[in-house]
Amino acid sequence: MAMMDTEIARYFTYVAPTVDYRGIEYSPGFGQWSIALNGKVVAESSMDTEIKPIASTAKMIMALAVMEKKPFALGEAGETITITPELYNNYIWYNTNNGSTSKVTLGEEISEYDALTSAMLPSSNNMADALAMWAFGSIDNYREYATEMVRKLGASTITIGPDASGFNTKTTGTSEDLVILANAVLRQPVLAEIVGKATADVPVAGRIENTNKLLGIDGIIGVKTGYNGDESGYCLASGYKEGEEIVTMAVMGAPARQTSFTATQELMAKAREQIKTRELVREGEEVGYYESWWTGKVPIVATENVSGVVISSIKTEMNEEASELKLTSEETEYTTRLAVEDFPKEPTFWERLWHVFGWERQ
Repeated sequence: MAMMDTEIARYFTYVAPTVDYRGIEYSPGFGQWSIALNGKVVAESSMDTEIKPIASTAKMIMALAVMEKKPFALGEAGETITITPELYNNYIWYNTNNGSTSKVTLGEEISEYDALTSAMLPSSNNMADALAMWAFGSIDNYREYATEMVRKLGASTITIGPDASGFNTKTTGTSEDLVILANAVLRQPVLAEIVGKATADVPVAGRIENTNKLLGIDGIIGVKTGYNGDESGYCLASGYKEGEEIVTMAVMGAPARQTSFTATQELMAKAREQIKTRELVREGEEVGYYESWWTGKVPIVATENVSGVVISSIKTEMNEEASELKLTSEETEYTTRLAVEDFPKEPTFWERLWHVFGWERQ
C-alpha cells in the first residue's frame, strides 16, 4: 500500500470472544423472580410482574437510607441512638400487633451499627423504625428521602408505606426492585458485613440470629428475608459473587419460607450456568498490529490474561498509544495493558531507495 515515508498504519484485529448466553428460564410455580448482575436486571419471570408488598425486604431501603444520612466507616460503630419514649412505645406497638421485634428498654443507648444489625438479622421492625425516625426526624421525612433514593438506584416501582420496616403492606415493589436494592446493600461495606453475619450480640436483646438460613450455602453472602402474610408471601433477596462481580436474585410470593430458600437455590443454579467467568484475552495474544512498507507487520500483544463475567456483546477499543485495550459490555468494563516490539519509525536510506525503484528486499 502506498504510504508517506513516516506514515505508519495501526490495524486493530482483535475479535471479542463469542458470548454463549441463552438466557435463564425458570418456573418456581409461584410469584415472581429476578436476577441481576452488578445491579442490572438480566433475567426475570415473565408470568408475574405485579407490584406487591415487599414485607421486611423493605429494611434494605431503610438501611441504605440511614447509611447515606448517617454514614460511618467499616470498623466503626457509628453514632449512638437513645431509646426515647416514642421509640419505646413503637416497640410495644409491634409486640402487641405480632410484629417481629428486638427487645429494648427505655433510655437504652445503642450504637448505629448494633441497631442496623438488629434490624437486618432478626428483622426487627421496631429497630427499623427507630433508625428511620432517629436519622430523619420522622417517618414522613424518611419516606420522602428514601423514595428519591430508590428512584436514583433504579428501583422504579417501589412505594414506601407508613413505616420503615415493611410491616405495613403499603410498602410495595417487584422482584426486579429487590435485586437492585440487594446489589446496593452488598456494595455498601458496613451493610455487606452486617448481612453476612449468621449471628450477633447486641445490647439488651442479646444473641440474635439471621433469618436468612441460606447464608454461606453455595456462596450466598446475604441479604434479606421478608414475610407479611398471604398478600406478600415469603420474599427473599440473596446475592453471591462471581469473580469480582455481584449476582443478586430475588423471589416473591413463596407459600412457605423453606420454599423461598429452595427456589432461590434452584434459581442460583440456573444463574451459574449462564452468568459465569469467561476468558476474554490471553497473555501474549495478538490484538492488533502496526504495519509499514519498511517493517511489515509488527504485532501488538496483550501483556496479561483477562477474565470477566460478560453475558452480552463486547465492544473493544484500543487507545491511540496502543498501550491499552478496553473491553466493554452492558454489564461491566475490563482493560488490559498492551505491548509492541520496538520498530523503526522511519525507513533507512537504502530502504527508501529500494522502495522508490521497486526493488526486492534481500
